Amino acid sequence: MTSFSSGRTLPLPPGRLGLPIIGESISYLQEPARFIGQRQKQYGAVFKTHLFGRPTIVFIGADATRFLFTNESQRFEMTNTTSFEVLLGANSIGVKTGTAHQKLRKQLFQSFEPRALADYAKTMEQLTHRYLHKWEEMKTFTWYPELKKYTLDIACRLFIGVDNAANDNLEKVYEAWSSGLLSIPIRFPLSKFARAVRAREQLLMQFDQLIVQRQKQQNSCKSFLWYDKRFGNFRSGI
Repeated sequence: MTSFSSGRTLPLPPGRLGLPIIGESISYLQEPARFIGQRQKQYGAVFKTHLFGRPTIVFIGADATRFLFTNESQRFEMTNTTSFEVLLGANSIGVKTGTAHQKLRKQLFQSFEPRALADYAKTMEQLTHRYLHKWEEMKTFTWYPELKKYTLDIACRLFIGVDNAANDNLEKVYEAWSSGLLSIPIRFPLSKFARAVRAREQLLMQFDQLIVQRQKQQNSCKSFLWYDKRFGNFRSGI
């Protein structure tokens, strides 16, 4: 519940908080897309719930996203779950807030300036045509996993200079890591979170090796992301 200095309180949006402490976390983890879809249909694009030990307000849609980004540090401050902080890294741009987040965004801006984006577009167009041809031949497939592969392929090609289609292991490790982002942050053998932590270590090891290879290449791409262990996050390198 949000409080104002005047002492008045705003009513919470519709929804339910579920069980004490765990809230609706179990239902969410079983099938996140279905969980969100059902509540959006029942309550609308803004609703309340209780996930991972925290009362939560869910915003859905472009207008909600615009509101969140334009009002950060003014009406509210972004926070992250423990699993996000561990798997992204404490100093990652994905978990930094306020002025620290803005500073990192400025450092990364050079990798996304118009000149760099123009070069990225060529690569993205080539990969898009390749995937469209692949999907046409498949005829029947599930969109979500295919779009995840498509996105990972583009990220690998643009940011670390590797063709993910030739590296199936990287895709499997990435899948294990991403699956843990919304898991319960308890590390015990074979848990989703524990597997994600191991996957993160494997990803960083592979990225370090790729970056060393890229640095040795005289004709490497001018804009790419490299991992700086001093800061624990991806930084822009020219």
